[in-house]
Amino acid sequence: MRRKPPPRVLQPRLSENEKRDLSPTLPSMDDRADLRARATYAGYAKHKRDPYAWGLEPFRGRAPDRTFCEDSGFGIADQVRIPQLLRRGIDAGLFGDLIRQGDPTMLWTLDDDGWIYELRQTIPGRAVYHGYPLLPTNALGRKVIARFESWYLSRPRAQRQPVILAALRGAQERYR
Repeated sequence: MRRKPPPRVLQPRLSENEKRDLSPTLPSMDDRADLRARATYAGYAKHKRDPYAWGLEPFRGRAPDRTFCEDSGFGIADQVRIPQLLRRGIDAGLFGDLIRQGDPTMLWTLDDDGWIYELRQTIPGRAVYHGYPLLPTNALGRKVIARFESWYLSRPRAQRQPVILAALRGAQERYR
């Protein structure tokens, strides 16, 4: 008989990790437009509780600090919103500071309910990313929110959509 694995201990990841930080400068509008036109999402079993339901093979590696999409309430039906969320993060300039084969290795985005998703480069040079929720204890969340808020407030009032403001307020509450 198989035994239930021990509960995982959630250890906050630190933004001081030089491999996981926002770019200190905003990407140019041309860089954002280029990535927006090419970036796509591909699911990754490591961040799914039931990979088969998502059409993925199970993850076989060991990753004690992984987070699951389902823990943030993001389900299979939400997949249709992924391109819009990906564009939102790119438009806000939420790029990581490392570039591999012409693309940022990390991106972030805010969902309508305030969850921050970290997107990691899956296929370098092809702008293919996979994502997972950022834990509310993660210090990097505050940096992402600050950049997102700055982007939101820099937009003309006519382009400040209520759903984006709700995402910002939800994130500020969740990642205090």
